[in-house]
Amino acid sequence: MSDGFFEKALNSFTMNAACDDAIRHLTDRGFTPVQIRDALTFPAPMERIVSIMWDRLIDTHMILLTDPASALIRADSSEIVEHRDAYGRKSFLSVKKESSEEMIFSPEDYIVFDRSGQSSGISSDFAEYLPWPRHPVWVHVSLFQGQESSS
Repeated sequence: MSDGFFEKALNSFTMNAACDDAIRHLTDRGFTPVQIRDALTFPAPMERIVSIMWDRLIDTHMILLTDPASALIRADSSEIVEHRDAYGRKSFLSVKKESSEEMIFSPEDYIVFDRSGQSSGISSDFAEYLPWPRHPVWVHVSLFQGQESSS
């Protein structure tokens, strides 16, 4: 039983070290799943590429599962700061940064995408491989612009 667990952990560690960051980076650059698979020097299964891509697109708010009109989305503008008290005890505080770098996404930045009606202009690789839910989602327009330049 422990051998199977160790093999899974080792495989996960190897894949993470070999290609996960590269997949995230190429996703940020606007590559499709097929383009990412072709660009990787370490062979990664398409299921892994798609899983990492989907998580990255959700985390970076490129794909929203809920209507952006219901609330504005703000990028996290806090950072963890180490603090020491008078006795030298260490603690960590979450401090909100006052920065002009905060990104606010508006509903106009998104296009509704419904898997059943693929006439929205999104790449067929994205439409085919990503695990789209049955309900409509909102896709950031820069994802479409990236497709025009990378195709």
